[in-house]
Amino acid sequence: MSKKLRSLCLVAAVIAATVPVTGTALAADPACGPVAHVFTVQADGDLWLYEHSAPASGGFAWAGARQVGWGWGGKTFAGQDGRVYNITTGGDLRRLRYNGTGWDTFPGGGQFQTIGWGWQKFVEAANRGKITVDADGSFYTLEGDQLRWWRYDEQAGAWAPGSGRVLDVGWGRFDLIAASGNGGLQARDASGALHRFRYHAETERFVVFDVVPAAGWQGRGTLFSPGGDLYYSVRPDTGELRWNQFTEGTGWRTGAGAVIGTGWGTDVDVTATTTDCSGSLPGPAPAEGLGGEEGPPHVADLASGGRYVLGPVYQRGLVSDWYDPVARNWRTTMETSGYGAMTAPIVDADAVTFGALRPTGVELVTLRGGDSQATTKVSLRGAMSSTPTVVRRANGTVVVYSLASAGNGVGHLYTREQLPGGDFLAWRRFGDPAADYRNINAITRGDQTTVLAIDGADVAHVFRHAPGTAPVPAGHLAGRRVIGPMTTVLDSNGTILVFSVLRTDDGIYIVHVRREKADRTGFEDTWQSLGEFGRRGVMTEPVSALLLPNGTVAVSVPADGKPYVTTSKGPGSSEFAFPWTPVEVPGDKWFNAPTALALSRNGHVLLSAASGSNRHLFTAPVPADPATPPRFTGGSIYGY
Repeated sequence: MSKKLRSLCLVAAVIAATVPVTGTALAADPACGPVAHVFTVQADGDLWLYEHSAPASGGFAWAGARQVGWGWGGKTFAGQDGRVYNITTGGDLRRLRYNGTGWDTFPGGGQFQTIGWGWQKFVEAANRGKITVDADGSFYTLEGDQLRWWRYDEQAGAWAPGSGRVLDVGWGRFDLIAASGNGGLQARDASGALHRFRYHAETERFVVFDVVPAAGWQGRGTLFSPGGDLYYSVRPDTGELRWNQFTEGTGWRTGAGAVIGTGWGTDVDVTATTTDCSGSLPGPAPAEGLGGEEGPPHVADLASGGRYVLGPVYQRGLVSDWYDPVARNWRTTMETSGYGAMTAPIVDADAVTFGALRPTGVELVTLRGGDSQATTKVSLRGAMSSTPTVVRRANGTVVVYSLASAGNGVGHLYTREQLPGGDFLAWRRFGDPAADYRNINAITRGDQTTVLAIDGADVAHVFRHAPGTAPVPAGHLAGRRVIGPMTTVLDSNGTILVFSVLRTDDGIYIVHVRREKADRTGFEDTWQSLGEFGRRGVMTEPVSALLLPNGTVAVSVPADGKPYVTTSKGPGSSEFAFPWTPVEVPGDKWFNAPTALALSRNGHVLLSAASGSNRHLFTAPVPADPATPPRFTGGSIYGY
C-alpha cells in the first residue's frame, strides 16, 4: 500500500465533512462532479486513480483509491472525460480512456490508440511540464520560444486543421503550463510566479494575456487542473498536494493554497481529468458592425499587367474593377458578398493583397489577374468590429491591426502578426486596458511598425511595434482633438508624416500634418495647417497621401464635389503648395466619397474617386520639377 493510500485510510475515519478554505471576496465555487479523478504514475510504473471528493471547496476529503495500471513509463497526462494520454520514450503519443470501471477498447481490440509520433521531447525532464490538455480537448505545448495549439479530431481520426500552429512567441521564459478550461492557462516563470492567459479558439485570440495577480501562488512542482480554474500542485520538498482556485479579476483564492494530501512527492506524474469541474467565463464581445465608414476605391497597378480599382459597394459586396491588358477594357468581378470596408492594398508584381472585414472575422484577400478563381483568402477570425489595417514589414511578413468591439463604435486594440514561415500568431490585445479606441492607422519602416489610434477623448496615441513583441506606448499627439481618421506616409527622408482633418475654432475642417522628430523619438509638438480651400472645406475623410518618385508628398481629399490635390514643395520639405488644385471632373458628377492615391507601374500618379455608384480614375505624370503640381486627366471607368 502506498503512503498516500495509508494517509487516505487514516483521514477517512476522522473527516466527516470538508472545511472550505476561507478568505475575502471569494468567488462562487465552480460546478464539480462528486469527485475529481487524479491519476498518478508511481516510480515503479504503477498507475493509480485517486478520487478527491471536495474539488470545489478544497477540503481534505477522499472517496478512495485504486490501482488501474501497471508498467507505465514515459510521460502521462490526462484530458477530458476520462481520457489519459501517454508519450512513450520512443515518442509515440497514445490516447486511452478510463470509463470508471476499466479502460475502453478501441477498434482492433487494443486499449490505446496511437495518435502521434515524434513527441519524445516531452518525456525529457526539462520539458515534462510543457504539455497540457484543456477541457475541450485542445493541446497546448511549449516548444522553445513558442506556444502551440493542437486538437485531435477523434471522429475523423486525424489532427484538426491548424493543429501545431504557433499562438505566440516569447514563451521561453516559462518552464510549465497548465490548462484549466475555457482556454485558461497558467504559465510558470523561473521565479515560480504564475502568469494567467486565456485563449479563445473560435476567434483565435487571447482574451486575457499575461496577468500576474498581486497575491500570487507559486505552485511549485507539478501543476494540473480538474477544470473550472481549480488547480492542484505537488510540492516536491514536502510531498504535500495543495489546492487553490483562480478567479479572473481577483486572482488566487489564497497565497499558499490548501493542503489536501501528503506523500505525493515520489510520483513520476500527477494529473487530473480536465472536465470534472467547470466554470463560466465571458468570451469576446460580439462584433459590432462591419467597418462603419465608407472606404475609398483603392488602385493597384501590377507590374505583370492589369489594374484593379477595389472597394466595397452596396449590400457589402466586394467589387474589383479589373482592366484586362489583352482585351483592353474594364470588367467587374464580384467577390463573395458580406465584406465591410477594406484597407489600402499591398501591391506585388503579380498580385494585390488587402484586409477586409466579414461577420466571421478578418480576411486577407489576394487577387491575381482579375479572375475570381485566382482569388485566395486567409481567414484570421478575431470577431473584430473595425476595418483591419494591414502593413508589410521589411522581412516580408504581414501585420494586421483592428478593434474588438467595446460598444458605441469604439473598441480594444488588437494585433495579429505573421511569422516568417507564413503562419499567423493569435490576436493579442495592446494599449491601455482601461481605454477604448477608434480609427487605427499603421506604417512600417524596416521591421518596426508605428501604430496610431484615437481614444475616447479624441487624443491620438502612438505605439511602436517590433516583431514578436506587443506594441508599446510611444507618446501621443497632443495639442488638438483629432476627430477623424489619420493617414500616415514616409517622406523622402524616411520621416513619418501624419495627416488628419482638424476643425478650426470657427468650425471649418482643414487638413493638417504632424511630423516625426528628426531623431525619431516622437512627433513634433504642433499640427501644421495645409490651408483652407473650397467654399465648405474638407467634406469627407480620410485624407490620402503618397510619396512620389520626385521626392515630394502628394495629398488628396474631396471638397465642394471635386477631388483636390496638393504636394509638398520639394523632397523632404515641410511646406506644401498653395492653393490646392481641383481635379477637373466630367459633367455634373459630384464627388463626396474618400479618394485614394497610388502609383502606376510606369511611375504615374493614379487617383481613384467615386461619384455615387460610378468609379472614376484619373492619371497624371509625375512632374520633373517638384514645384509643379501634377495635372490629372481621366474619367469614368465603370458604373454600377
